[in-house]
Amino acid sequence: MKMDKTDKKKAQKKDARVTSIARKINLNNIARVFFAYAGMDIIVFVLLVAIFVVGMDLQMAGMFSFSYFREISFPSDLWNAVYTVTDNGGQTLYHVPVGVWLGLFRNGGIVLLGFQLLDLISLAFSGTAQVRRQLRLLNQIAVRAQQLSEMAFDETKYHSLEDAISNLKVDAVENGIHMHDKDLQGIETALNGLLERIRASYKQQSQFVSDASHELRTPIAVIQGYVNMLDRWGKADTAILEESIEAIKNEANHMQKLVEQLLFLARGDSNRQNLDMQVHDLNSIMREVYEESLMIDENHVYRFEESGNMQVYGDCDMLKQSARILIDNAAKYTKQGGEILIRVGAWKDGSPFYGIQDNGIGMSEQDVAHAFDRFYRADSVRNSKTGGTGLGLSIAKWIIDRHQGYYDIVSREGLGTRFSVVFPNVGNGY
Repeated sequence: MKMDKTDKKKAQKKDARVTSIARKINLNNIARVFFAYAGMDIIVFVLLVAIFVVGMDLQMAGMFSFSYFREISFPSDLWNAVYTVTDNGGQTLYHVPVGVWLGLFRNGGIVLLGFQLLDLISLAFSGTAQVRRQLRLLNQIAVRAQQLSEMAFDETKYHSLEDAISNLKVDAVENGIHMHDKDLQGIETALNGLLERIRASYKQQSQFVSDASHELRTPIAVIQGYVNMLDRWGKADTAILEESIEAIKNEANHMQKLVEQLLFLARGDSNRQNLDMQVHDLNSIMREVYEESLMIDENHVYRFEESGNMQVYGDCDMLKQSARILIDNAAKYTKQGGEILIRVGAWKDGSPFYGIQDNGIGMSEQDVAHAFDRFYRADSVRNSKTGGTGLGLSIAKWIIDRHQGYYDIVSREGLGTRFSVVFPNVGNGY
């Protein structure tokens, strides 16, 4: 019971302290509002007087001059006031009755001052309570902080948490830290979230290294096989020698391409791949890629369609590389003599886009869903001699992602595939 009275006294002291602070804040607010009203009234008064003086001079004298002498006389009362203007020689230029205007000005000023006075009175009576409501959340935080500071320190809880963290393994499939303690729940949630992100990153990195090692193992094994064959029989057999040299060259080129792509993605993942972002004409970029394709690939029919003035904000070389990857991908899986269409135009929402369409073997729905996964290749082409690394589309997607663009894929097995790459309009988000 004695403890309850002590707590009540503490609560009363805190309430009194909060009320005192709220009252001081409210007094400062009243002072600021008062001076704001006073300044506004002075500005309005000066503007009205200036408008009246200049307006009357222009209307009655034909011009305004600071040298005119002006006075207001009151023959009997405010309603009979007369405004007189004379020049430097003392000659009266004009005089007009202004009693009605002064009366209206006085009455309007009284109404305005009345509203301002009522607002200040209202603020004086209710402002403190409003400030208290606004301070309530801060007061609750302060009270909670005080309660936490007065809590008894249970050292065993923190030793248990330390042990739980020490026993964690990044590559394990554990759900995380579960202490079942309310006081440590916030720490548990934060640590488990961090652990999930670390595990996801670790899993992705492990998978990437595993896939890269697998992809490099095949060409290395082929090269070793041909080197062994040369060592045994190829020294005296010209046919075996030529075949081995050609195979070793092809596998070496394949390895070089794979390593270059891995380095590109590694730089991209670590944000060390710099882009030279400028505004470019998408038609010009794709026309250059189209002309390159005509010279490089004589086994397919290429067609180019452009539309309007399509501007994109991006790195010209990177945009070309993304298009080359898609065109190369289309050429690999399109029969000799098949057509590959390169298009530039406006997307459904008016955004610029380029498209690569072929009439090749197409992809299944599952293959479309994994088209941009690293080292992923469809079962139908996994053993084909296309020379692919499974990284090209991943690189193309990284480039388009960095340009704030997105892909739209339409594919049917046996009919072909259409890749559409959509970019933001120039000026939207840049």
